[in-house]
Amino acid sequence: MNRLSRVAFVVTVALGVLAPVVPASALAAPIGGIIIISGTGTNLDPLRLRTSSGCPAQATAYYATMHGHGFPPDGQIITSSTEAGLSRSIGFDVYPALVMRDYADENHTTLVGRYDISVYCIDRLTQQSYGEFAGSLEFTGPTSYQAIGAAKPVGPPPPPLPMVGDGPPLAPGLIGPAPGADSRSPSTGGRLASQRTDVTVQGVPWPVLVLVGAVIGGLVAAAVALQIGKRRSS
Repeated sequence: MNRLSRVAFVVTVALGVLAPVVPASALAAPIGGIIIISGTGTNLDPLRLRTSSGCPAQATAYYATMHGHGFPPDGQIITSSTEAGLSRSIGFDVYPALVMRDYADENHTTLVGRYDISVYCIDRLTQQSYGEFAGSLEFTGPTSYQAIGAAKPVGPPPPPLPMVGDGPPLAPGLIGPAPGADSRSPSTGGRLASQRTDVTVQGVPWPVLVLVGAVIGGLVAAAVALQIGKRRSS
């Protein structure tokens, strides 16, 4: 086996080790829906998503993606992996980090047509998915959207739930906003900020970091071996 073949072998093995930890979100079983709050709005309005039930018992975190015109084929991550507010017993609120105009600007696109939203219940370490909540919205104009079907709330928008995890919502005044508080209140901004922090390395499972380090180490070792071999043959 020549030097180049050895390098190729090291890279292939390292990538093969990494493959199993990539989440297969497309294979997640549907376990419910979401309502989109508010049911109608503009590309400048913050979104809030309410799942129809809690995550399965095995889940330790969740994240949300959106598919639609101009967004990445694998979906735009709108809420990074987090455990904030996760419930396994009742529906919980999910807060996209940005407004729709920001996602359009990020992808250099125009918002048009239907956008499908998925919230995945996962194991935060392995990224294994235990189920998907789904709903959709549609941009009926350059800046205006409406939730589609069951994703549109019936009646007044439900107030935000306290971000306290499992269990029923606490009484108003203890943790979280009072009933009727708007989703764009300062308290919601705090939640958005806390979820944005999960975009950093802190939100990356440690096995992925270890395996990425192993790949880099293998490549460096292969390069060093090549240099040593060249010096010995010269």
